[in-house]
Amino acid sequence: MKNLRETLEDIRANGTRVLVVGLGISGIESARFLAHRGLKVVVVEKSSEEQFRATSKFCAELPSLQTLGVEIVFGVDGERVAPHLNDIALTVLSPGVPLESAIVGTLRRHGIPYVAELELGIELHHGKALVVTGSNGKSTTSSLIDHILRRGGVRSYLCGNIGVPVISNEELLRELHVEGATLVVEASSYQLEASAFLKPHVSVVLNISENHLERHGSLERYAASKERSTRLQTAEDLFVLNADDPMVVAMGHRSRAAKAVFGTAGQLELAKLSSRWAQISCHNERARKIVVSREGILEEYSTDQVNLLGLHNRYNMAAAILVARHMGVSQSDVQAGLESFLPLEHRLEVVHRAGERVVINDSKSTTVAASLAALSTIVEHYPSSPVVLMIGGLSKAGSWAPLLNAITSSSANSGISVVCFGKDGALLANHCRAAGISHSVAPHLSEATSQALSMIGEAGIALLSPGCASFDEFKDFEHRGAVFKACVRDALRGEDRVSL
Repeated sequence: MKNLRETLEDIRANGTRVLVVGLGISGIESARFLAHRGLKVVVVEKSSEEQFRATSKFCAELPSLQTLGVEIVFGVDGERVAPHLNDIALTVLSPGVPLESAIVGTLRRHGIPYVAELELGIELHHGKALVVTGSNGKSTTSSLIDHILRRGGVRSYLCGNIGVPVISNEELLRELHVEGATLVVEASSYQLEASAFLKPHVSVVLNISENHLERHGSLERYAASKERSTRLQTAEDLFVLNADDPMVVAMGHRSRAAKAVFGTAGQLELAKLSSRWAQISCHNERARKIVVSREGILEEYSTDQVNLLGLHNRYNMAAAILVARHMGVSQSDVQAGLESFLPLEHRLEVVHRAGERVVINDSKSTTVAASLAALSTIVEHYPSSPVVLMIGGLSKAGSWAPLLNAITSSSANSGISVVCFGKDGALLANHCRAAGISHSVAPHLSEATSQALSMIGEAGIALLSPGCASFDEFKDFEHRGAVFKACVRDALRGEDRVSL
C-alpha cells in the first residue's frame, strides 16, 4: 500500500485532481496546502455562492484560493457532485462531513478514495507524529506533552483539533522537511473516522465514554473512530493506553504496536499489560505521586506542586510522562514540565476567589463524563464547601445517570445543587427532579450565573461545567466560557478576583 505522499506524487505526475469537500477552515486550508504543492484542486461547497458570501466568515479567502488555481463550485451536495468527479483521484474530507452523508455515498459509488484533512499535514511531514485522542482530556494532555517536550529540548509543534490545523501551522510548514521535528496532534473522532493512511509514531487513547452519538450512532462506532489512530501502527510504534478503561484495553489487545499503560491498578496488574507503565495514586488529592516503570526501572514523579487538579488530570499527567520519557526527555525535565504547566483556559479555571467563595469556569466540559470528572475534582478539593453546579446547553445523545448518581451519592456530605440552563435546561431539570436533586432552571447562561452566585452567597463553589454542547447560545465552548467570565465580572464588580 502506498503512503499518502506517494499517492499525491502520482496524482501530480498524472495530472489528475484532488477534490476537497467543504469551504470551512479545514477545506480552505486543505485546498491551499495542496495547491501550494502543485496539485490541481477543486473545492465543492453545498451552500450557494450567495448564501456563502452572506453567512461565512471565510469569504475573504476565496480570491487567494482562486489565485492559486483552485476551482470552487457552489451548490454541490450528494449526487450533485457526480458531474464534477472527472479526473478526481482522491478526496479530502473536512471533519464536518460525516461518512454517512450523501456526498460520501456518491464518492463510494464512483470508487473515489477519501482521506481525512488531519492526515495531510501529518503524513506529508518527515518528523514523528504523536496523536492524542479520547473522549476527555485531549487538549490538556496534548498541551502538556508539547510543554514537556519543549522543556526537554524537543522541537515540538502542537496542532490538530486544539485549534491550529496541521496544514495551516506556519511555524511547522517552514520546517516541513526538517528531520527531528515532532507533531503533537490532538485528534477528534470526526477527524479520525475518515483516516486511511494515519500511522503515528505514538498514539495515545485516554478514555472512551458516550460522546457524539448523534453523529456516530453508537458507542461502538464512536470508539472505532478513535481506534483508527492505532490501526496501522506496528511494533516500531507505541500505543499509550488507559488500563482502567475496558474499551481502551480491548483496543490494546488488537493493536500490533508496543504498549505503555497507565492507571490506578496495582503494579503487578499493570505489569501484566506492559513492562512500561505509570501507576496513579488515587487515594486522595494529597497522595500525589505517579510511579513509572520503564522496563522494570522505577521512577517517581511528585504532583504536589502541579497546578492540575483532580484524579482525571493525574491520568492525563501519567499519559504525558510515558510519552515524554519515550521521546527521550529526562526525568528531571519531565518533573519540571509538570510543575510549570498551567491549566488551559475554560478547564477548571478559577475566575473568582474571595474568602470561602470560589467561582470556576469549566466550559470545556461538553460531555457528561467531563462534567462528572470536574465535579469529582471540586468535591475532592473542597470537601466541606457547598457546590452549585451549572449544566446546560445542547444535550448530546447519552445518559446523564453517571453525573446524577454522583450528585445524589455526594450531596449528603457536600451539599450539591444544580442550575439547569439553555435550550435543554428544562430536559435536564426533569432528570434532576426524577433523581430528587435540588435544582433550578434559567433560560440562559447569564441568568444561570446570577442564580448560582446568589445561591452560594459568601461561602461556596459555583462551578460551570455544562456537560452539553454550546451551540444553542454560543459559537463554541470558548465563547461560552468568555461570556460566563464576563457575567461573573459584572456581578461581582469591585471585588478581588483570582484568574488562573
